[in-house]
Amino acid sequence: MSKKAVIILAPGYEELEAVAVVDILRRAGIEIKIAAVENGPVPSARDVKIVPDVSLDEIKDEKFDLIILPGGLDSTETLAKDQRVVGMLKNQLDEGRMVGAICAAPTVLDRHGLSEGRQITCHPVCREAVRQSHLSDDRVVSDGLLVTSQAPGTALEFALRLVERLEGTEKMNEVNKGVLARL
Repeated sequence: MSKKAVIILAPGYEELEAVAVVDILRRAGIEIKIAAVENGPVPSARDVKIVPDVSLDEIKDEKFDLIILPGGLDSTETLAKDQRVVGMLKNQLDEGRMVGAICAAPTVLDRHGLSEGRQITCHPVCREAVRQSHLSDDRVVSDGLLVTSQAPGTALEFALRLVERLEGTEKMNEVNKGVLARL
């Protein structure tokens, strides 16, 4: 049975982080839905618009093996304030399922105490916002159920780590044979 994931978009998301993750997970055979906090095409930080598969309201009660938050300062602020998102993240972790966050998005986890005492990484401009977690300078960090990463330039590494955590090293290497990311 294939694993299920969802990536949650809010206006101002980082398009490289969103598209790279969706692409790599689909290459690995992981069923990933693109959900949006608002209806209609979602504009990225550079006005690339993605038409989501579903609205957040349609899937907020579904169970996923992985929930992913892409970064982007505006997007991150919206995600952090959206009680549906926060509730999903809390339930996800309480029930022992994974969460991935990249760029500014790891601050959502920290702000709500979801990464308290854990190692995380984030974009250097967001480091001062992290108060409850232990910061790492690594490009991608796995700690328990959390996988975090730094920026658009680390998106492929992040996505491949998510594949490795969900499907194993062999599947990650198989996907990377076609992608040729440096790991």
